[in-house]
Amino acid sequence: MQGLARVAAAGMMRTWAAISMQGSVTIPQPSDTPVAHSPGIDSDRILVLGSGPAAGWGVSSHDLALPGSLARALSGRTQRGADVALIASSIGLLASAQVQLRGADLRRLDAIVVVLGVGDALHLTAERTWQADLTRLLNFVERHTNDSAYIYVQGIQPIRAIPIFNSLGGTIADRHARSLDAITERVCLSMRRSVFVPVADVEFLASAGLSDSTDYRHWGEFLAKKMAGRLDVVQRSRYPVPLGSTDAPPRTAPIRGGDQRRLGRGCDTRLDHIVALAQQSFGTASALFAIRDSNRLQIRSSIGPALPTPAWSDSMSAMVMRARGAVIVPDTLADQRLRRKAFVTGAPHMRFYAGFPIEAASGERLGALGVFDPEPRADSGVDAVLLRQLALMIQEEMNTNGEFAG
Repeated sequence: MQGLARVAAAGMMRTWAAISMQGSVTIPQPSDTPVAHSPGIDSDRILVLGSGPAAGWGVSSHDLALPGSLARALSGRTQRGADVALIASSIGLLASAQVQLRGADLRRLDAIVVVLGVGDALHLTAERTWQADLTRLLNFVERHTNDSAYIYVQGIQPIRAIPIFNSLGGTIADRHARSLDAITERVCLSMRRSVFVPVADVEFLASAGLSDSTDYRHWGEFLAKKMAGRLDVVQRSRYPVPLGSTDAPPRTAPIRGGDQRRLGRGCDTRLDHIVALAQQSFGTASALFAIRDSNRLQIRSSIGPALPTPAWSDSMSAMVMRARGAVIVPDTLADQRLRRKAFVTGAPHMRFYAGFPIEAASGERLGALGVFDPEPRADSGVDAVLLRQLALMIQEEMNTNGEFAG
């Protein structure tokens, strides 16, 4: 559909869509924080950028909607944890999607799921405009994510499967959606890490109504099946960043007010208790919680023999902050990258190490909790789930006491 005819039809479709949307007022929608978590080790971090049903139409919480369903479905396939966040609007257009990502720390993500197009199908967005906006968005996301993160662009939800649009207008929108999907597939093929996920003949939402979380469960399983394999490949990398790298983790949180003396007050007694619990739980000679202070390592709490303070880039904590989850080194002498480090050849003669990153509430990496010993051990005997729980205790304490700026 081209020219004046398309413009006229688009105007009528926008009016029809607006009238139809008035019927959504009585449909339940989530009012809680748009995040969901499925427990497990080495959690995969996923962002859903969406519109339409992705906003959670028909259910009362995001745990019952797509975020929770996707998190549980991924954990079922990967046997790891999953953290899924959602940025969505009811009838958002592709043209505004990049603006919605402002301020989001994309480099900490393992995958992004793009579920857009319902609004553009209803508004009969011009195909040339769709192609330009999608190319711009995917180029932006690929530039601002890690090289291991894939972007999954789902085809547009069948419009007539959404009850309020189940009419002649929905048929017109569905036809246009298929044209936009064909463009999406071509654009994804031109990108390095963007994958088109078609949904032809797949109706995630029941035609009888939007009140059953079963539809979202099927939707989450559909996406998880497409994503789990690539996520497994990423997680098999024990050291996702070279140990010698001096790159700072993205958006490291600053110390509030720049007052270094403040770090000696507040929650340190509580931190000492948690660090001691970590040392006792893992039966190691030492344990510590450290943060980055400029280019050096600042030890906030430690149990065990006195430790030297190495340069940040040369510390195990720096390596943990660049990792995606637990870092376990059964024997440092067996690792070519660590065997000549000063903390291995000299005090504290570290042979075994396990650590987990600590984050601010905003997702910024603050530091790391680590346990270590002068004796090696098998990594199969290390409880990574317990280590993560202890790290989260420190994380909660730091965030509750406002020790770092958001």
